[in-house]
Amino acid sequence: MSVNCCLNSKNFAITILNDEQTQNPCFRCVCDGKDSGIQASANAAINNMYVQIFGNKTTKYSGLIVMGFDNEAIVRELVADVSFIPIFIRLDKIIIVVSKIGVSSREGYYGASPGYFSTLITKYAGKQSLFVQSIEDECSLDIYNEGVKLYHNKNTTPNKIWETIDIHKKYDGVALFGITDPYIQQKLEELNKLEKSKLEKSKNLITCTSDNWENIDILNLIFEQNIKKCKIATSTFLDWSNLFTNWYKQTNTIIQFPTILFQIYPNNYQFQEKELNAWRAMFCAAGCTNITPLVKKKHIIEFWTKASDPSSDRDNLVKLFESEMLLVMEKKSQPNSESEKIWESLQKALEANKRGVDGKVRILSIIAENFTYKKLNEKFGVGNNIINSARKYARLNGPGAPSLIKPKRTVKQMSEIKEKQILMFFQDRSIVTQSSYQVDKNGSPILYMRDQKIKLWKKFEETFPNGMKKTSFLGRLANCNNIKYRNDIGGLCLTCNE
Repeated sequence: MSVNCCLNSKNFAITILNDEQTQNPCFRCVCDGKDSGIQASANAAINNMYVQIFGNKTTKYSGLIVMGFDNEAIVRELVADVSFIPIFIRLDKIIIVVSKIGVSSREGYYGASPGYFSTLITKYAGKQSLFVQSIEDECSLDIYNEGVKLYHNKNTTPNKIWETIDIHKKYDGVALFGITDPYIQQKLEELNKLEKSKLEKSKNLITCTSDNWENIDILNLIFEQNIKKCKIATSTFLDWSNLFTNWYKQTNTIIQFPTILFQIYPNNYQFQEKELNAWRAMFCAAGCTNITPLVKKKHIIEFWTKASDPSSDRDNLVKLFESEMLLVMEKKSQPNSESEKIWESLQKALEANKRGVDGKVRILSIIAENFTYKKLNEKFGVGNNIINSARKYARLNGPGAPSLIKPKRTVKQMSEIKEKQILMFFQDRSIVTQSSYQVDKNGSPILYMRDQKIKLWKKFEETFPNGMKKTSFLGRLANCNNIKYRNDIGGLCLTCNE
């Protein structure tokens, strides 16, 4: 894998290589004819090159982020063709990594087959070493330390090969290979069932080659097996046998798919993926082969051949594709589909919006609760903050509904009579003792209350039954900074008591 990136107006090319000795990835960075050399990490490669180019030792970059490994689209593309993800197994203090797996019924292998591959790190001859274990025609064990092979041996079973090494005697060889781990056994059982299922299907599968296309009975059986069993509506197309009759008669072995289907379907017909997959299965059973270059990607145009040996046709197409004489367009969703029209309509509404962010939030609130952040970001290019605001808007006001009118808060001024009542209350010496010399920040004298708030309220209510309410009274107390509460005022001087 190689990645080009621009840092400080300079193009850096970072390449991931494979260290054949340690079997670990290594990194190399090149810029303006300078080379970082082979480095153990992406960080070391990019920062080494940055120092060479700019002489700046303080600036540091994360190599993996520079290479785009934090980008979900890049990660999805990298793992798209990964059929097996390594499994990590703990055997007491030993970590075993199973990188490849396969099934067989060989005795002593506990279901594992040729192609099985695992590694572990443990001490050998007093040094921390890498143990590489594999199963091919025989079991193989190689031990490496710092890239140097210290040991190599082959034997018939995992148990026998580990018996030759005087370490970890308490474990069986199959356990150290990772084969008897419950999770690995579960995976082997699943693969075994899958293989048996494929074998049974292949036994019952009716197939033929292009040489048999004149035999309509065989083609009818294949049609029943692949089209009718999938419940594809036959009323939407004409006589399907014309596809094979016309293709059989033409000298060219290659056709374009699904273009060939328009021989029997209406010109404006919109295919569903289920229908296309059924016809692909039909062609495969009839001896055809998909020879489209870059078959790992999906395309609008696929190329199929009826030749019994498709290698020649495939090589020719690859050469045409590499010379850019063959155009293979990436597959896109059908623009006329109803779902696509809905997305397009919402996109146009967002573009025509004249109320700024608030308008976008209201439009997105129609669907924000029903789709993920990632999906909405892909379709409309909006940020997570706007999507979050749209979801809140939908919950408060309803999807796409106008915002609710907030109730007006009316504040009435306290009447003069009630203001005088509270002033009179706090001038009562049986309730308040006023300091003769202490004042607050505003210059108001400090008032020492003889009771706490609740008792004060009860006295006020008894004195002025038609006065201010409890909430207003307690609020007035809370807002007064010159009030001090004392349980016992008896300790005050005579001047304060007077």
